[in-house]
Amino acid sequence: MLRAEFPFIYPSNRIFRQVFHELALSTKTAPPPIVSLMEYSRRGNLAGVLFMLMGMLGMGLTDAAAKWLVSADYPVIQVIAIRGWFISAILLAWIVFAQQAAGLRTKRPWAHVLRLVVAFMGPVFMFRALQDMPLADVTVIVFGSTFMTTALSVPLFKEKVGLHRWGAVILGLIGVVIALRPGTEVFNPSALFALLAGLSFAGINLTARWLRDTESTFQLIFYLMIGITLLSSMALPSVWVTVETADWAIFGAMGIFTIVGYIFMTRAFMVAPTGLVAPFEYTVLIWAVAFGFLVWGDVPDIYVWTGAVVIILSGLYLVHRESKHGSPEAVN
Repeated sequence: MLRAEFPFIYPSNRIFRQVFHELALSTKTAPPPIVSLMEYSRRGNLAGVLFMLMGMLGMGLTDAAAKWLVSADYPVIQVIAIRGWFISAILLAWIVFAQQAAGLRTKRPWAHVLRLVVAFMGPVFMFRALQDMPLADVTVIVFGSTFMTTALSVPLFKEKVGLHRWGAVILGLIGVVIALRPGTEVFNPSALFALLAGLSFAGINLTARWLRDTESTFQLIFYLMIGITLLSSMALPSVWVTVETADWAIFGAMGIFTIVGYIFMTRAFMVAPTGLVAPFEYTVLIWAVAFGFLVWGDVPDIYVWTGAVVIILSGLYLVHRESKHGSPEAVN
């Protein structure tokens, strides 16, 4: 869920659903006149679902690549930095290609610095958790950021959250606790890193909410990614491990998977209703289980399966309430 850093990371993060909204707008076309509106809507819905499925595949591959690299004893900071090099190169290339340099001017530079402070530890905690835990376990716990964001929006932004949404939030957090399995013999202390990663990702969501009235989506993403890349790169001299030639390809692929994943996610929300495509974000859990089993032989236990079901049902209910009643502020 770079559900973190890119927030990487996670699908529940609406800001990152829009990461490449500006990029995708230029490719959005009107329906051909010979096609009925109903038929076009049906095709759009199908395309939206397929785009979301592809986006979640990209996110699943990103997380799997991250686990592969940290499991190969590359320091967490080094993985974050090198991945950031590739992502930053793509972002800078887009700025040059689309001549968007003027759009990077900001009136709130210190707000971006604060956001960076909040966000930087997200990928650090998540990748640290991936060193010791199965991919599916980490993914399930980090999904708790959705419910943390909703809960924290009340004291921070005075948003109105009714009984229905509070019930879904509490149930979702219970699902996270089940997946953490505290007090049992199988409790993994590294699960706390995954929980802290989810909290950091919630902070990314909330700071984006704070800045959305004055900053563009691209500004939010650009300054966050460049900042994370610079900070992690500054620490490289003290942790650097020589990168094997073949592993450079994995680092590059991880950056590409992240970018492509979010492009597909963005397109999904552009061509189909949110209420239709949002539930398919949870298919990233399927990829996490599949990659975890195929690559590392991991099979989630009953705690993870139960927690995942509770989290998914709670998340789907939040999506249902939002799509039925409109903006989050109005949802009960």
